[in-house]
Amino acid sequence: MNRKVPKQVGRFVFAGLLSVYLLACAPSPAPAPTGLPTAQVLHPTVTSPASAIPPSPQPQRGMQTYVVQAGDTLSSIAAFFGLQPETVLWANYEQLFDNPDYLFPSMSLLILPVDGVYHQVGGADTVDSIAAFFGARPQDVIDWLGNEINPSNPVIFAGQWLVVPGGERFLRRPLMPNIPAYAMAVSPTEFGSGACPQDASQQAAGDGLYAWPVRSREVIAEGYWSAHPGVDLAVDIGEEVLAADGGTVTFSGWSNLGYGHLVILDHGNGDFSLYAGLGAVTATCGTLLAEGQPVGLGGVIGHPAGPFVHFEVRRGEDFLSPLDLLP
Repeated sequence: MNRKVPKQVGRFVFAGLLSVYLLACAPSPAPAPTGLPTAQVLHPTVTSPASAIPPSPQPQRGMQTYVVQAGDTLSSIAAFFGLQPETVLWANYEQLFDNPDYLFPSMSLLILPVDGVYHQVGGADTVDSIAAFFGARPQDVIDWLGNEINPSNPVIFAGQWLVVPGGERFLRRPLMPNIPAYAMAVSPTEFGSGACPQDASQQAAGDGLYAWPVRSREVIAEGYWSAHPGVDLAVDIGEEVLAADGGTVTFSGWSNLGYGHLVILDHGNGDFSLYAGLGAVTATCGTLLAEGQPVGLGGVIGHPAGPFVHFEVRRGEDFLSPLDLLP
């Protein structure tokens, strides 16, 4: 089943330009504070494993912190608190930079008491402008008790932190674009040392029938969701990661855009596959690989869930859920 990428990560150039425009013209969704005012920390730090029974519903004023434990994922932490993973991601920009794969043990995360965003008021902000920017209802911002807004005179002040229930925002991290064989000589300064030095001829090598790129067939960290347009597959250190379908290598090496060691294959039929977080790359630029030939080695360590390879499949400008394509 083909699925359009959710709006937060679809259409690279358009989303990037739109995000820049919106951030320039409207209140910027600030990262979570490094230190909350004492009056707002109404609950102790939670250190229970994410697999434990979820806590009882928190009162409206409740803000918590959570210390990441071994085995956690961002999605499991969010589920533990009854939240969407986007809420936890957005509230912790300074630690995660809008990338759920940046989680590591002992990291302290801010946990909102409701799905939405946490925003520090700017000098020109009003309740209405904040709600409009984040796609929320002004009355919900006013009614949230922890915001301490007078309903009869909803004045807010610069520097104040507000929970915006139901709010959403764009991701503020760059996404690696599709790199076709005929235009793969991209800038190494912008994209990283994995950029290929010259273009290659585009060849139809893929048949659109994908095989598992690793032995495990296990999603160990994040699955496919709006801010994570791929799956994190368990891999052993040093294990060969294989081409899931035939294609031309159009990027091979370090990525400056948060993917670590990365290989991109252009399958020549409109599809692209990405293999990120590798311990090392073995495929070379311009090489035409058959399905099952190695692209690199597993090797990234440090995530609380264990080593994995981040695997994406794209069809044109649409992200596809890899689990819908794999046997």
